[in-house]
Amino acid sequence: MNAITQYIVNNSKLEVTLIKITDATPDTFLMAIESRVTNTGPVSSTISPMTVDLVGPAGAFGKLDLPVIKTSSSGTDVNIPSQLIKITNKAAFKAFVTAILRDESLLLQLKNGKGTVKAMMGMSAQIDYNKDCPLKGMHGPKTKILKTQVEGGGFKNTIKILNPSPLELDLGTIKQEIRNADGSLVAVQQGKVYLLRGDTDFVVEGKAVGKAAGQDAKLVAVGVVEDNWHNETITAFDEPVVLPQELVSLCA
Repeated sequence: MNAITQYIVNNSKLEVTLIKITDATPDTFLMAIESRVTNTGPVSSTISPMTVDLVGPAGAFGKLDLPVIKTSSSGTDVNIPSQLIKITNKAAFKAFVTAILRDESLLLQLKNGKGTVKAMMGMSAQIDYNKDCPLKGMHGPKTKILKTQVEGGGFKNTIKILNPSPLELDLGTIKQEIRNADGSLVAVQQGKVYLLRGDTDFVVEGKAVGKAAGQDAKLVAVGVVEDNWHNETITAFDEPVVLPQELVSLCA
């Protein structure tokens, strides 16, 4: 029974449709997950709650409590309510967040779970739970400055970010620099950003501090206003942008 059940668990598929990361502190965050389990065989069963390691490209960075999972032949939705995750390895977590922001794809693994599967007629078996969760990354994320409004001695930029991944991130109040291609500083800006799946539009306020060499520039995140781990990870946000003519004129 144990060997057969373990085989079925090993061959099941876990498709993650949403990972929401919010409430960052220097060493914790809240995580909620929406997913679907398929390929669990023709017999319904119940998998006990368990704790698993969250493992990214550079190793384990925290632990996640999985709820009871009731499987069926047609598949099962598994929604994990928001829970506090303590970062156990900062370097591994930074590598995971960097991969989310920069890479086209990445792998999140759930490892070292120990649980029990109960099936029909009261039969049960002990299992080891290890599951790969391939994810799309934000691949940039690709960023556009939709418009610039000049106000007094400063400006407001409306920004669009394209996020093809299942990840949603509350970045708090992000601080960014607009730089020429040679790295020279053109302007600074900041504003609150919550990255949704798909498109996110938000407004930042800024001021000119240098001269624009033209419309081709790059937008670089340098930190956040809040005291949390985003200050160590957000610098992975470094994307080319085209400056609206209003902003080029302001920074002439």
